[in-house]
Amino acid sequence: MGTVSYLVTDPATSNWAVVDPSFEVISTWQDRWAGLKNPSAVYITHGHIDHIGGLHDFVAQFPGVPVWVHGLGRPMLESAEMNGSLMFGLKYQPVSPTHEFVDGETVQLGGTVLEIIRADGHCPGSIMLKSGRHLIAGDVIFEGSTGRWDLPGGDYDILAGAIREKVMVLPDETIIYPGHGRTTTVGNERTSNLIVQKMMAGESFP
Repeated sequence: MGTVSYLVTDPATSNWAVVDPSFEVISTWQDRWAGLKNPSAVYITHGHIDHIGGLHDFVAQFPGVPVWVHGLGRPMLESAEMNGSLMFGLKYQPVSPTHEFVDGETVQLGGTVLEIIRADGHCPGSIMLKSGRHLIAGDVIFEGSTGRWDLPGGDYDILAGAIREKVMVLPDETIIYPGHGRTTTVGNERTSNLIVQKMMAGESFP
């Protein structure tokens, strides 16, 4: 499904975490964590199947690894019906998260502090992770586009508000690491993303 998973490493301590482990995360990244100590956490930006398809296998390889998700996203990790896997005819083995994000709090990955930013509209309980000028955005915003709002729990107006108030208030040099597609910046999306421009102007989108 073209989903992008992220491996985040704290340079000072070599603590590491995976964000949104999709289906191929084990086969693709096996060599990347060889020699590293066990992961400190798994962070889930939202519970759609394409972002958690590899979660069960990852947890099975690293038993006891903390799994973080927003409380509204918990049912998606625990139910194939809620996360869309039944809709797409995909197999999913439920995983119960161990920790729940709270909007505005921070989580610690070694010496790296990650700020939790709630950003609904694509689906309930969607969050972004920010550290300095780096923003892991999940399916909130992409290069030239935004997350869908026509899936269950989605809402254009809520997503538009999240992008206006949580993303576009960041400095233009902030790097956006999206859940699909290429890395971009806030400045690029401000000047070239037609959907974002309509959202900023308070306009609807056909």
